[in-house]
Amino acid sequence: MKKILYFSVMISLFVGCRTQQKLVSIDKETNEFELKVGQSCEIQFVTNASTGYWWQLVNEDEINVVKSVGDRYTSNAPKGMVGAPSTRYWKFEAEKKGTQTLHFVYARDNVNEAVRTRDVTITVK
Repeated sequence: MKKILYFSVMISLFVGCRTQQKLVSIDKETNEFELKVGQSCEIQFVTNASTGYWWQLVNEDEINVVKSVGDRYTSNAPKGMVGAPSTRYWKFEAEKKGTQTLHFVYARDNVNEAVRTRDVTITVK
């Protein structure tokens, strides 16, 4: 039994180290960070989609140093509660060396009327 538990823990540690995930929060003072090829990261934004505004990645077609591998929402608010904040995450994986700036806007469907914008620069080494 001890051997099975030890083996399971070792596999978990190995898998965890291989993913090398790095969590980047939009609230950090810097909007620049580095990854190595193969590393992934999640960028998080606090949003309130129930008011009609949400964060959007607007230059996705121009991105070639990292690739978007998913996005998701989480919320701790009771179901159906209007006006409660939620968190949106974008996950990116570093594909090749270089520098990429991701341009996000906080807006309704018309991104030309953005309430806020944020640029995040990723350097892949």
